[in-house]
Amino acid sequence: MEEKKLEITTKKLIESAKSFIVCLPPDPGKDLVAAGISLHLALKEAGKISQIGCGSDVHIDHQIEGVTEIADTIGSRNLIITFDYKEDDLDKVDYDVRDDGKFYLLIKPKEGAPVPDISGVKYSYSGATSDLVITLGINSLEELGKLYADEKKFLDNVDIVSLSNSLRPAVFTGNLYHKNLGSYSELVTGLLEELNLKITPPIAQNLLNSVYESTNNLTSNRLTADTFAAIAFLMRAGALSPSHQTQPPRFSQAPFFEAPNAPLSEGSLSADQEDIPLPEEESIPTDQTNASVPSDWNKPKIFRVGDKPKAS
Repeated sequence: MEEKKLEITTKKLIESAKSFIVCLPPDPGKDLVAAGISLHLALKEAGKISQIGCGSDVHIDHQIEGVTEIADTIGSRNLIITFDYKEDDLDKVDYDVRDDGKFYLLIKPKEGAPVPDISGVKYSYSGATSDLVITLGINSLEELGKLYADEKKFLDNVDIVSLSNSLRPAVFTGNLYHKNLGSYSELVTGLLEELNLKITPPIAQNLLNSVYESTNNLTSNRLTADTFAAIAFLMRAGALSPSHQTQPPRFSQAPFFEAPNAPLSEGSLSADQEDIPLPEEESIPTDQTNASVPSDWNKPKIFRVGDKPKAS
């Protein structure tokens, strides 16, 4: 009963929030990536503001729709410009906002010091802000790695919903969506269905492919009724089961039974036919044939009721 109350509170938080940040742990597996990116895309489809971050590179193929939207930072308020330079070489830093609406940043080196190398300039953001953060697959904020290190103050104070399918749910937040399912894709599918969020066929395909892969094509011992309910929901949303995604074979040549384009004249052969002589029949002399066959065999046979067969 307590778990049901937590789910209701979590759903209300998600429904009332207008902006979201979805956080993945470093080095996430394919199931976590598919679940996280699908949730992020579904929130955007619902008209919410959403971004998704991971504290490490994501080594996942691009077959997952939207995977390129995963950033290595969740900050979006402050622009950070970084480059290699020694403080002793710096004379002053100044800025100017001109009438053309452009911002100019001045980096002035000391006399005789080298000019900053623009080829090493990098741009990033900091200062995360959102109404709600949704985490997947972590039991503490420290497990977010770089994301938590960069935005500790923000993450320590913002409302957080934790999605977890582990036997030991998270304790760093009181807002949980926890079910002991075989994959995070199943967990996110159930959440999307409960929230009545509309999902596109590519989003549904992300989740369905992950469900099949996580359950070893539905042979895992962790299959439940919820698994098949998730599959039904995703297929109604436009996803195809992996076994139905293969294309039918295409033939480079026409089937052999198709009629040729041009009619053939009598006695002529098509280009792919060969003039192969048939073997001649062996002729048997008439007198030899008659001699080897009994004479009564050439006469019609008449049978009457009551006739007894002759003993041979």
